Order: sequence, then structure tokens, then C-alpha cells
Amino acid sequence: MVSVVIGTYNHGRFIADCIRSVLNQTYRNLEIIVVDDGSTDNTSEVVRQFQDKIIYIYQKNSGRAASRNAGIRQAKYDWIAFLDADDLWVEDKLEKQILAVTAHPEIDFLVTNACWFNEHGIVKSDYFKTMGLLPIQKQEQLGSLVIFKEKLFPLFIDENFVNLSSVLVKKNALIKEGLFDECLPRAQDRDLWLRMSRHYRFAAIYEILTRSRMHTLADGPKTIVPYLSRVMLFEKAYKENGEFENLYRKELATRVGRCHFDLGHFYFFRENDYPKARHEFLLSRKYGHRPVPLYLYLGATHIPKSLIIGLRRLKNLFK
Repeated sequence: MVSVVIGTYNHGRFIADCIRSVLNQTYRNLEIIVVDDGSTDNTSEVVRQFQDKIIYIYQKNSGRAASRNAGIRQAKYDWIAFLDADDLWVEDKLEKQILAVTAHPEIDFLVTNACWFNEHGIVKSDYFKTMGLLPIQKQEQLGSLVIFKEKLFPLFIDENFVNLSSVLVKKNALIKEGLFDECLPRAQDRDLWLRMSRHYRFAAIYEILTRSRMHTLADGPKTIVPYLSRVMLFEKAYKENGEFENLYRKELATRVGRCHFDLGHFYFFRENDYPKARHEFLLSRKYGHRPVPLYLYLGATHIPKSLIIGLRRLKNLFK
């Protein structure tokens, strides 16, 4: 049996279709938990039509991690499936996942392939192919199901191949790992998967059973939030003293350095804050990430801001 956790914040225009995609599942042994993270739109009115089919929790706005954790704590079944309120499932998604974990009880964490879509149709058709990471992992392939033979800790240092809305995971594994970190502003899912990858068996279904909506986020790549989140995530992992953290200490250090470099790049080019950029570039060097442009950027942070801004404006005149 499966507890479906849907976290939502101001997704009233999407959530009805999301809930219907769960109600239309061929697998029927489930409960649906909708956690409304303080929405100020018409979300509560929209979900009212499903009140006899769902558990609805309204909470003060506390962030994505807090809403997902609230859903996990409410869940009464052994398996948890996550679904963002703007995403959808193919109707046999849960059935195929449950068949897989029943046939292979060693699986703790099972994801599916996904596609991205918007109001015009499919934007990107194959999430796994876009990531390009799974074929290099040691795996047992059983049709469209692959069971990874090794722990995926180094993979999650490199990239997050997991689409959260495709996840089916054992509840007790989530509880033991301490749930989503509510102190991280973003990337809480990657942080949790990284921690879980030290101890649990991951698997993937290559069929596209999850549909993720693509749209512009308020805290997207033009803001500092993703950059700060990645720094916080990997500094947290780097400071741990566990078996896998020690085994992959060099890889973690390089990743921390890359995160500081990216943050420095943001400060330099987006915010014109050269002291903060210099600080981040120096941390990048400290952690061993020293790409070719690093020293050029470090030098540029000592040039007067007015001169750099003037040169940029001059450059734009000739574009």
C-alpha cells in the first residue's frame, strides 16, 4: 500500500489535474495526502471537490521540505510516493513500481523516467537520457527495470538524476535518515537522496511514467537561492565524518569548491558585488577547484566597479 504525498503552494490552477492523475491510477491501494503550505490562491477551494478522497492538511507557509515532512508523518502506509502539485503521473505508474518492488524486495528506493511538458506539449521527452549518468553505473537490467549494484553516493555528488515526482520509497528509510532538511532553502531532495544513498538500494524504471511541468520559478536561476543551497548542501556533507564521506572526501571537496565558484560568478556578474565574489573565488581555490578563469576573476575583483560596469556597457554597444 502507498501513501501519496502532494505538497502544494499556490498551485490552485494545477492541483486538480494532479490529484486526478493519482485517482486514475490502476493501482488502487493508496491514500492521498495533500499538504497545503499556506497557499494564498484558490487551492483550498479547488481541493474541496476531492474532500472525500484525500487527506487535506493546511499549514503556515514553511517551505517545501516542511510540507513533505508533514505528509510523511501523516502517512500510514509503508511506501511513500511524492508528487509535486504541478506534475502528473501516467495511469499505470504506481502499478509498475509496486510490481517491481514486490518482485525485488531488496529495492528501497525506486524512480521512473520522466518527460517535461508545458502548455504547448512535450518540451523534453527523456529525463534519464538528458542526465546521461545512469548507463555508467553498475546495474542489473531486467527489462525496463534496472537495480543498481553499488551505492550511488558518488553519483549524487556529481548530479541528481532523481525526479522527485517519480519517487517511490520506503517510509522507514526516510524516517531513519531524518527526512528532508528544513534548513536548506532549496535542494532538500538531493540532500536526502545523498544521505540515503549511503545505506539503501536504488533502482529505476526506464519507462516514462512521470510528467513534470516546466515553467518559470520565482526563485529560479536568476536568483541567489539555488547557488546558496548547493553550497550549504555540500558543505554539510563535507563536514560529515561517515564512511562514505571519508571515502569520497576529495570529490566532496571539489564539489564544494565548484559551488563556491558558481556563487562567486553570480556575485560578480549578477550583483556586481566584487568583495563577496572574491571571497567565494578564494573558497573555490581553498577546496581545490581551480578552473582556468578563476585567477582572471580573482584579479578582476580588484578593479574598480565603475570601470568594469563601464566596459560592460561599452561592450553592449557593439553587440
